[in-house]
Amino acid sequence: MHRPLALVLLLAASRAVAAVFLVATVEDAARTSDAVVRGRVERHASRLGEGGRIVTDVELAVTSAWKGQPGARVTVTIPGGQVGDRGAWVDAAPVFEDGEEVVVFLARRPAGWGVNGLALGKLRVAGRTALPGVDRADVREAPVRAGEARLDEPLSVEELERRVRAAR
Repeated sequence: MHRPLALVLLLAASRAVAAVFLVATVEDAARTSDAVVRGRVERHASRLGEGGRIVTDVELAVTSAWKGQPGARVTVTIPGGQVGDRGAWVDAAPVFEDGEEVVVFLARRPAGWGVNGLALGKLRVAGRTALPGVDRADVREAPVRAGEARLDEPLSVEELERRVRAAR
């Protein structure tokens, strides 16, 4: 009798700690990013970072820079990953797969680049569409400026690029 209740409590507790994002727009993300790039994930590797925390370095081959001049290759460091038999999962962290085509909103960090907005700042390119890296259920509603596009909704890559380049 106690096991089902314990399982329900455990499941409820695990959902309660899931990341919740405040709705953002493409234009807000572009304005607050140091660079915005479209590229392909070359590889990713986890390591122990500062303080023994596990981080993953993601190498991107940049096909175009829509904001900033980050160079032809960018290494983005995200929280979490697996080193040996130790693993760390960060609910808000973006997930990258080798070979994946992406658009990433980048923020300069003391040791390199990070993703501005974590999972909200990474979109997967599928054909001519940029798909958000977060589930709409994990986004809390907030007022959005008139004429701006939500970052948590699919958008054509062409429209996404136009909006990023026009953001001021």
